[in-house]
Amino acid sequence: MSGCGAKDAPPSPSTGGGSSGDVSVAGGERLGWSQQAANPSELSTFQYAIHIDGNRSVLGGASCGATAGAAGFDCTAPLPTLAPGSHTIELAAFITDSGILESARSPLLRVNKSGLTLSSGAQIDPRVTTVEGFQLNLQLVTDRLSLPTDIQFVPDGSILIAERGGAVRVVRDGALVPEPALDLSGEVWLPEGGLLAIAVDPKFQESHFVYALTAARVRGGELGFMFARYRSVGDRLGERAVLLDRIPASARGAGGALRFGPDGKIYLAVDDAANGRTAGSLASYNGKVLRLNADATTPDDRTPFSPIYSLDHPLPRALDWQPSSGAMWVVDGLAQTGGRLRAASGASYALPEGTGAASAAFYRGNLIPVFRDNLFIAAEAGRHLIRFQFDPKNAERIIAAERLMQDQIGPVRVVAMGPDEALYVASDNALFRLAP
Repeated sequence: MSGCGAKDAPPSPSTGGGSSGDVSVAGGERLGWSQQAANPSELSTFQYAIHIDGNRSVLGGASCGATAGAAGFDCTAPLPTLAPGSHTIELAAFITDSGILESARSPLLRVNKSGLTLSSGAQIDPRVTTVEGFQLNLQLVTDRLSLPTDIQFVPDGSILIAERGGAVRVVRDGALVPEPALDLSGEVWLPEGGLLAIAVDPKFQESHFVYALTAARVRGGELGFMFARYRSVGDRLGERAVLLDRIPASARGAGGALRFGPDGKIYLAVDDAANGRTAGSLASYNGKVLRLNADATTPDDRTPFSPIYSLDHPLPRALDWQPSSGAMWVVDGLAQTGGRLRAASGASYALPEGTGAASAAFYRGNLIPVFRDNLFIAAEAGRHLIRFQFDPKNAERIIAAERLMQDQIGPVRVVAMGPDEALYVASDNALFRLAP
């Protein structure tokens, strides 16, 4: 259209639209068009609007060539992020001169944005955008899982995935190994128990040890924790050595966590066996985080000589160490509050009602710079990933929280940072890689 000023609106861009059929895109493509202008100086005054499904916005990142061809100057810009499905796109050039003078729209271009397709045929929007506007994409690793509870990475590049039903699955060279590396389905007690956590020995290349925490039936038919070590041979875990067992577990739904700390020691957390008195008592391992040597003996540096490292953890779900401070943080899945996040130093935060915290991990990589030193919590019941940012001047103070991937993959059961510095997240039946 033309305004009332001395200038006319720019010529309409030519996108080559109007052809039959949709143009298929996956994300990350660039949009190209030809733009008529008298010279590069006039061209530099043009801006561009994009109309997606009839909704107008300013198109950012446009650049044009220095010389014109028969159709005009060749121009290009990043295609804005689209939701999966079919869309219509039209371009218009505009100038600002006592108002907006905008050209007629270009011929209609039909674009089909493919989603992330699972083996079931379901499609997932792969786009994830942070509050800063940082763009990330979900990539499917495998979707033939059953209720993942933990993820660990092996130095040879493979991924170990623990499943609640008792299996440890292996992803090697991007493919799920058909047979489980370990099958404890005949031992675990479901739905209250199960395989809760696994940990790979930091000296795995020498020892080939993998550790596992399960909740299974013990003598008398009650639910109890078992902490065991296995040796990895090929894609199998065997030679079990039981390191701790017969620790009572909550029959309302066992909770536990297992990780090697920065000091090379094993940190093992188990619930309070649904007995509120045990979490604060030194007479029981229940409701505690234990610090152990790799053979489950008590480290010599413990005073008094006890493996108990942190008390008052009624239903531990995850633990990890903050990169900036080195402090250990523990996530408890308290039903009354939606969960609790607590540092070993005593700082404590209540998680939102309905979170259903299932896993947690600090981000300590550089691939996703806006995530540096952030804590991520997998919200199984909330069906999202919670991101916490901390005050650079006070490592115990949370200054911002953000919900990512709301209802995008269903319940978010596990989150972990991989050796490639991407975030890995698991749903009820699939594992995804989250990266730029």
